[in-house]
Amino acid sequence: MSVLSIRIKDNKRKLLKIISAFEDKTIGSLIESWIDDYIEKNKDKYTQTLTDQELQGIMKISEPSFSEWDNDEDEVYNDL
Repeated sequence: MSVLSIRIKDNKRKLLKIISAFEDKTIGSLIESWIDDYIEKNKDKYTQTLTDQELQGIMKISEPSFSEWDNDEDEVYNDL
């Protein structure tokens, strides 16, 4: 399993903590569940419009957007 760190506003982080406590889940499992729901809800839209090759091209284009995560601060997550 890989680790992904994201930056969110403090008020949203606090809300995530509250929701996770009510749901008796970790924040990570909540987000993973929400991602699964999103993918399931939208998979037809994406499979109709994108082939695997097109998706790989889009991922390559988006790599620079994530370059800020390639830094010393987030380096600690590489070994997890």
